[in-house]
Amino acid sequence: MMKKFYVLLVVLAMVCISSIALAADVTVGGTVQIRSRNFDTLTLDKNVKTSNQIDTQERVMVNVDAKSGDIKARISLWNDFETLGRFERTQGIVSASTSSVAGHQHTYNSNTIGIREGWLMFPVANTGFVIKAGHQLLQLGNGLFFRSQHFGSDAWVLFRDDGPNHLGFVNVKIAEGATSQSDDVDAYALVDTFKISDAMKVGIDITAANDRRNALGLAGGTNETQAQNIGLNFAGKLGPVNLKAQGDWQMGKAKSRNLAGAGSGDASFKGSEYWVRGDVAMDPVAINFTAAMGSGPKVGQKDYNQFITFLDIDPHYTFLHEYKLAGACGGLNQGFCNTTAANVGAKFAATKNLSIGADLWYLKATEKVASKKTGAVAGATSDDLGIEFDVKISWKLGDSLVWNWDLGYLAPGDALGNDAATGIQGILAYTF
Repeated sequence: MMKKFYVLLVVLAMVCISSIALAADVTVGGTVQIRSRNFDTLTLDKNVKTSNQIDTQERVMVNVDAKSGDIKARISLWNDFETLGRFERTQGIVSASTSSVAGHQHTYNSNTIGIREGWLMFPVANTGFVIKAGHQLLQLGNGLFFRSQHFGSDAWVLFRDDGPNHLGFVNVKIAEGATSQSDDVDAYALVDTFKISDAMKVGIDITAANDRRNALGLAGGTNETQAQNIGLNFAGKLGPVNLKAQGDWQMGKAKSRNLAGAGSGDASFKGSEYWVRGDVAMDPVAINFTAAMGSGPKVGQKDYNQFITFLDIDPHYTFLHEYKLAGACGGLNQGFCNTTAANVGAKFAATKNLSIGADLWYLKATEKVASKKTGAVAGATSDDLGIEFDVKISWKLGDSLVWNWDLGYLAPGDALGNDAATGIQGILAYTF
């Protein structure tokens, strides 16, 4: 752990020296977080003894922001969440760098500091356009088609603000292949957002993803995949309701990957999603709701009818389903892919430093999937994903110090499994 801080100190010292030489304004901030969690029966089968996840972890992040005239830059260094004790040895053994575990050599490497953000931003002459280039946090619309807010992505962003209108072009490097070959996965997006008022805005984004070697595995094989997404989004206040809404429609093709007859003809992308979220504040209580639907795969389909997402590893709506459990599209962090969801919840401000919220979710597969319930007859299908109940607690312990807790209980339907999954997670965070 000390090596990590030495690395940070060296970097910060270099930044400070550079700032003196360039007469740049430099600010340093960051966060220290301790996360404790206990997830039980994540396989939705209590007979599987390895389906739990219990650990305590820490995350350290240091942000360095610099500004010189119209030029801005940020460096964000972190170790993400790292399990406590992972790199430590038993007492009395402090010099060895490797150990033999079950016949395998394991190298203890405590240098896990990485770059979460590393970008610079500057105006383009007198054109009114601004370039932001480097590793940065991104999302399109309201963030349930494309969101890269956890690890960030390498990207070029060109944008211009004219009064209430924001126009931008984004080139994101999703996956890098061999540097000597044209085999990368790139996404290009045109974004326009219009601010109707201080409390309301609408937007459109048009995205083209070019997968030259099918690194994303969407179409199978190694054929080229070209998929496009058109998204419309809204965020604003309508009377007493704070509302967010979004619709996305997908098109494009996967060459020679007709799903009904592998390798015969092209498959098209025909996915879509629609969702709306809202909350109404009635101090000290706020009521919230969600309604959403994402398309899913159809039996004997030729095309990709499920909604394809590019999302990070953070929770997007539920604490267990989608975040920790494989959903109706077979994977984690897939948003509303093949999912129809509805929720109602409330948040209560018990004191100025303590708030408690609860959400009840009804989850259903948009298109039926194979039943995972023990004893189901061969070929049985179901659209019942189950019901989830989540609780959120936010406790402010002092200036810049908060302790947030999430608790979840998922009662699975036939489409997911047999036994209930539970989870509890607390994050103690100090921001400076």
